[in-house]
Amino acid sequence: MTSVLLRFPLVVSLACACASAPAAEPDAMLQAVNPPGATIPNVSQAMRIDGGKLLLLSGHVPLRADGSVVEGSLEEQMEQVMRNLDATLRAAGSDFSHVARLTIYVRDFDAAQLPAIRAARDRWIDPKRPPASALIGVQALFQPDVRVEVDAIAVIPEPAGDDKSAR
Repeated sequence: MTSVLLRFPLVVSLACACASAPAAEPDAMLQAVNPPGATIPNVSQAMRIDGGKLLLLSGHVPLRADGSVVEGSLEEQMEQVMRNLDATLRAAGSDFSHVARLTIYVRDFDAAQLPAIRAARDRWIDPKRPPASALIGVQALFQPDVRVEVDAIAVIPEPAGDDKSAR
């Protein structure tokens, strides 16, 4: 019981110190990334977080640069989604080799669609080191003609020649 009582003032002191520290401004912690082309109103395509190392990508859908939805097979839509993700990754200074996680949402998913999904995905990722992934079947997406949506988490690599040990 004594050890618990002795530690309590330290916990209170730390809590007070943390509570009184000024909060960082959201603009310093979050930076929107929006590549040129079709956008969805009031949605950032990605957010760079806290110093630019972590990138959270919004759900990307099969929109062409003119805003029209790619019609056709699930694999064709998935290919456009991956192109759109690639554009956002590049606009943020990253690429598919730095994607840590993909979440794929498929409208009216059927297990027979898995080979088409993997075929499109595997053209963009390193199959020897694939990102963590989830495939989620959903009843509907934001438009009835959209069959697939993919969001991602990536890292932004250090610029070439940026040696942290020299700092």
